[in-house]
Amino acid sequence: MYDRFSVSDEAGKYQLFLAGPASGSLGDCMLDTGVSTTDLSGMSFSTPDRDNDRYSGGNCASMYHGGWWFNACYWAFLNGPWSSSKWNFLEGAGTSVRETTMLIKDH
Repeated sequence: MYDRFSVSDEAGKYQLFLAGPASGSLGDCMLDTGVSTTDLSGMSFSTPDRDNDRYSGGNCASMYHGGWWFNACYWAFLNGPWSSSKWNFLEGAGTSVRETTMLIKDH
């Protein structure tokens, strides 16, 4: 959960805005990553046919088969194919994530 979270409209390419710190049991792999190329705040939503990421080597959404707020390319990608190695950054080593839910609450 983030202190502030918003997504712009279609004209703004569904740009993601996050403000933290994040709270919860999974750590923070969307905002406070410590690596500028994986920070997702300010990123526009990318799909295989709309490359809005910052990766110079191609379209992350096309390469990883799903839409997301990619930077170059990701540490967090809830819409993509999962494997046990994808979530090695989670708090509590050895924990397996079986499902995620993203909720937007209107204030």
